Amino acid sequence: MRIMKIVAVAVVFCTLNVGHAHAQMAGDHGVPDSLREALHRGLDRAQSYLLENLTPDGSWESNPGISALAATAILQKAGTSPDQQVPRVRTTLDYLAGLSKPDGGIYVRDVPHYVTAVSIVALANSGSSKYESVIGKARDYLAEQVVDEGEGYNVEDKFYGGIGYGSDLRPDMSNLEMGMRALKEAALPDDHEIWDKAIRFIERTQNFSETNDQEWAADDGGFVYYPGFTYAESGGTASYGSMTYAGLLSYSYANVTKDDDRVQAALRWIRENYTVDENPGMSQKTVYYYYLVFAKALQTFGDDTIVDSDGRSHNWREDLGRKLMELQYPEGYWVNATDPDYMQDNKVLVTAFTMMAINHLLGN
Repeated sequence: MRIMKIVAVAVVFCTLNVGHAHAQMAGDHGVPDSLREALHRGLDRAQSYLLENLTPDGSWESNPGISALAATAILQKAGTSPDQQVPRVRTTLDYLAGLSKPDGGIYVRDVPHYVTAVSIVALANSGSSKYESVIGKARDYLAEQVVDEGEGYNVEDKFYGGIGYGSDLRPDMSNLEMGMRALKEAALPDDHEIWDKAIRFIERTQNFSETNDQEWAADDGGFVYYPGFTYAESGGTASYGSMTYAGLLSYSYANVTKDDDRVQAALRWIRENYTVDENPGMSQKTVYYYYLVFAKALQTFGDDTIVDSDGRSHNWREDLGRKLMELQYPEGYWVNATDPDYMQDNKVLVTAFTMMAINHLLGN
């Protein structure tokens, strides 16, 4: 159980008037005014909940991974700027920077790659020059963790180009997505060799036999957890929602464009499995992580409207916004009361995921 929790950690107030003005400037993407206003109020309540639970040392629950995710959610809060938000999480940013190790990693002990990645994202979103040195060292550390010849792998190995949680845990798509995001936000050059190496791993987790050289690959365009392994309820190597959106995001970080066949295949799977009611293929398991990557991936690669396999049009921003407002508790938090596996019963973690999802659907 402890290992499963470790692996899972493996994504106060600004005035409503200010928030709404910024949202209008960003464009409403077809989201009705009443829903947009409700989403901003929901973000206010969520931020208040998080800040009420922030400890004096700058951490949430003495957990650097959760702390970094919560800080990022606040720093990205739609309708605000980093200048407004940094003072609210300054102690958290200093706490994370203080964990920087001589090797450049940012961690205490467990899951060092993941914690370094989410910490880079938090520090980078601050926009503060104070953390430039820490971010640069962490970026170099994380780039070194991509599985390649340095670890004795060659391009034919199915794990080549991936990133794991750290220690002896193998690479997977969830870690790669967060690692690639961190490297992108830390300004790793687009011509760095790491991106091409990562594409090898991304291709080998996609059910798209045109580019996946693994024998198990099918052709629905979706993704699995790591090459040859899925957490989908149907077993085998079935694609499922959260990893498909994570895979789509990873292609974007690796500079693969929307017109690429691999991206189009993933978007085809999304059209055929569109829903905001569950993590398709997983029911309610990790559904809030699903909402996060759903929103960020569609913000990056999608249109405002998704036409599903039955020809029905969906404004995904409106659909997701309404769903998340239905699920928020009066105290301001979100939590997965249906399936608590992988720390989805952790209110701070799930609230951070959900705030980030709303930030993305509002256009931030």
